[in-house]
Amino acid sequence: MVFLGAGMLLIVLSADYFTNGVEWLGYELGLGEGVSGSLLAALGTALPETLVPLIAFVFSGGSAAQDAIGLGAILGAPFMLSTLGFAVIGAGVWASRRRPAGLKLSGQSMIVDLRFFLVAFGLAIIATFLSPLFHFVIAAVLVSGYAWHARRLWRSGAGSGPTPSHELRLHQGARPPLWAVALQVGLALIGLIIGAHFFVSALGQLTRRIRISGFLLSVIVTPLATELPEVLNSVIWIRRGKDILAVGNVTGAMAFQASLVPALGLTLTSWHLASWEVLTASLAWMAGLWSLLRARDGTLRIAELLGAGLFYALFIGLVASVL
Repeated sequence: MVFLGAGMLLIVLSADYFTNGVEWLGYELGLGEGVSGSLLAALGTALPETLVPLIAFVFSGGSAAQDAIGLGAILGAPFMLSTLGFAVIGAGVWASRRRPAGLKLSGQSMIVDLRFFLVAFGLAIIATFLSPLFHFVIAAVLVSGYAWHARRLWRSGAGSGPTPSHELRLHQGARPPLWAVALQVGLALIGLIIGAHFFVSALGQLTRRIRISGFLLSVIVTPLATELPEVLNSVIWIRRGKDILAVGNVTGAMAFQASLVPALGLTLTSWHLASWEVLTASLAWMAGLWSLLRARDGTLRIAELLGAGLFYALFIGLVASVL
């Protein structure tokens, strides 16, 4: 329990420093809020959960159990983001009590992220029904596709970004030097990774004590821990009125998790998804489609954000019914 609390505390503190640093980094680079959230924040906070399947595959020694943990982490991350991620944002908006109508989305980065997520993750799901010869081709398509997606977002976000809401934590003064911004972001990112590692390890010990199944550990518990940075970053930004950053942080991580991370599974495993794994991926895809369709008018209402969480509740209900 000590490691669990320490990991959680480190994640919370690091998330605050990371969000503050990313705001300044986007400002110094002349990027808008949407690009800062979709690329800078999402890429940084996606690293902890990316390490889980990578370590599981590389050091598995061909173990089916380790491969299952890796696949669970790959599929669980986009599933948690597309369902609980949006639901937590909805709860944060409701708790702020400043925008009863929901989120007003003035940028297009979220729409671009969600469209890319649906295409990339759809390809990853389809790959399980294809010959292994096609897996490397699809993995190459996913990697090159994300590179194109990131380049497109970067170019569209060039220009003057909004002024950060607070001074840089590690620097006193109106405008900090770029090296100070980069140092804070780097240190906070290290804190996020270490905190996530402690949290996942402590959760693993806890689940063994209460004898929770390995499936729930790999698909639900591990992603729940490693997705905390994205969720906490978004809650912090919502409290500061940075709605586009908050949503972009989640959708940008979804784009990353739907392309680069499944490419690992496609190249390092047989990528034969069982029925529960296909169900997890399919619900994540449908939740992403739900958010995309509801955001087409430029607004995501609180009920629509919370509605994404129903896909998660459905999954939990189905799992509970067979245990």
